[in-house]
Parts: sequence; C-alpha cells; structure tokens
Amino acid sequence: MTVSFRVGRYLVALLWHAFPYLFIGFAVGSIFSTLQVVKVMESVDDYFYQAIAKVVHQCAPSDPANAADAEQVKGRAPGSSDHASPIRRTEARAERTLERPPP
Repeated sequence: MTVSFRVGRYLVALLWHAFPYLFIGFAVGSIFSTLQVVKVMESVDDYFYQAIAKVVHQCAPSDPANAADAEQVKGRAPGSSDHASPIRRTEARAERTLERPPP
C-alpha cells in the first residue's frame, strides 16, 4: 500500500497539531493517577496501623501492676529441666500431668 505524498503530509501535520494536547493529557493523567496511588497507600497505612494497634491492645496484660510478677511453675524446681532435651521435658511434663490430675 502506497501513501501519496499529500496524505503523508496531512498525517504528519495532524500529528504535529495533536501532539501538545496528547502530551498535556498524558501529563495530567499521570499526575492524577500518582495522587490516587498516594491516597490509597495512606489509607492502607492507616488500616494497617489500626490493626496493629488492636493486636497490641489485645496482647497487653489486663492488669499492668501484676505484669512484672512472674509466677513460678508449680511442681518444678527452677532450672531443673534446662539441660534436658525438649522431647524429654515434654514427656516428663506429660507424666507429671497424668500422675496428678488437676483438681
């Protein structure tokens, strides 16, 4: 398909005259889409912060005065099973539980 010189000139002139409007439209569209992405990211950040705040609030001790007082596990001397393997500690705990059921 051959294009005559006149049609080619017309298409180049049309493109030349439409280019500023295309460029302005592209620039404005890019600005608006960037602003929209920023707004969405801010809202996602707010939702994430609220979710983390809820988790922290739920995990906080109910009585801060008793939070520092740690209770010793009953029926075991401190540090008695620190050197045993985790499997043996679990077996020993299970045996103690079976020997003395809770009241």
